Amino acid sequence: MSLLTDVIKTTKAEIWVDEEDFLRIRPHAGAELDRCDVEECFRVYRELGCGKKKMLQIMEGSDDFTMTREAREYAATHGSEVFLASAMVTNSLAIRLVVNFFNRFYKASVPFESFTSEKEAKIWLKSHLK
Repeated sequence: MSLLTDVIKTTKAEIWVDEEDFLRIRPHAGAELDRCDVEECFRVYRELGCGKKKMLQIMEGSDDFTMTREAREYAATHGSEVFLASAMVTNSLAIRLVVNFFNRFYKASVPFESFTSEKEAKIWLKSHLK
C-alpha cells in the first residue's frame, strides 16, 4: 500500500512520500536549516505516519543548503525514530563533504550516505529493508 502524499511545504523545505514509498525532502536553494527547521521537518514526518512505519528517506541536495551544528545533532539523535536509512542525492561537492563530516563526527542513529545518482541511492536504501 502506497503512502503517496501531496508536497508539504515547511519554512525551508518541501516534504512528501513518493509513489515508491520513499520519504522525500527537498531543502530550498541556499537555505540554512537550524534546529527549529529540522524539528519542523520531523513534525511533518510524524504527521505522515513515519513514526509508526519507519521510512527510507531521500534528501535532494541539488542546490546548496546548510545545516547548523544543532540541526545536525538533532537529526543524528532523532533519525531512528522515523527512518530506516537516509540517502542524500546531490552533485554538489560541498554537500557531499557535509555528509562525510556528519558520518565521521556524529553518531547517526541510521545509515546515511550520499550519492550522485538517485538510482544508486534507491538501490542502497532498499538494501536496508527488513
